[in-house]
Amino acid sequence: MLEAERATWWSSDNFDTWKNLYVSEYARGFYVADTLRRYADFDPAGKRVLDIGCGDAGVLIAFAEQGARCAGIELDEKSLARAAVRAQEHGVQIDLRSGVAEALPWPDASFDLVILDNVLEHVTDRPKTLDEIHRALAPGGLLYMVTPKPFSAYSLWNDPHYDLAGLVLMPRRMQIWYFEKLRGGGEGTYDVGVIPTRWRLRKLLKAAGFTPVVSPRELWVHYLRNRIARPEEVRPGLKRKLSTYLSKRSWPFQNPLTRWFWDVSIGSNFFIARRDG
Repeated sequence: MLEAERATWWSSDNFDTWKNLYVSEYARGFYVADTLRRYADFDPAGKRVLDIGCGDAGVLIAFAEQGARCAGIELDEKSLARAAVRAQEHGVQIDLRSGVAEALPWPDASFDLVILDNVLEHVTDRPKTLDEIHRALAPGGLLYMVTPKPFSAYSLWNDPHYDLAGLVLMPRRMQIWYFEKLRGGGEGTYDVGVIPTRWRLRKLLKAAGFTPVVSPRELWVHYLRNRIARPEEVRPGLKRKLSTYLSKRSWPFQNPLTRWFWDVSIGSNFFIARRDG
């Protein structure tokens, strides 16, 4: 079902990147659950979990298999169709709905955890999205949020959405023109807003009534170390060689200077934040 979309994609190489991300959602769900256990003492069993922009529901399936009661909302109807098939293949029940983050179709305090993984840069109203998440979470509930980091060295060299060097440095109108016109993406296909910095994310979370429970740098370094623990799964070439070297050593992830370097050079913004009140 994923492969059926290749013919309409602007770039076959970029399609492969996108497809691999969707396929890997299931494994990422177990990683997210383990991270929440480690840093927030959160056990999915019996908990109510919402994934906003759930894609093909791989993350939710992983949570459902660990005993969570899961729901997902997604704007893309093709993703929802694939999600339904995927959930059926795994033998789990998931409440899948079509909609947007700014208007969640669930009552107040419906969830113990909301996942917002690489979605905030796509919504039209970020404060409204976070207000809706706050409303839908039970008091003390958790938000797990990830966004790209716009000005990391890696993002400048390889845009996190379209694999285009320098794209994040352009004004938004130029980004749209460059991708849709010059690179042949097609009219109306550019759906990324201005990617927020970590400073801006902290302000947005505070304004919406959330308090981070662990530093974003710690979460990023933890993710990176987990990612390279299996070098054979890393893309061949320089990345795999570097992963093989680093996977056998602990100091690069413990030294404050190298931790800063990983964060600044290739980091994403990871947050685990608790609903105040």
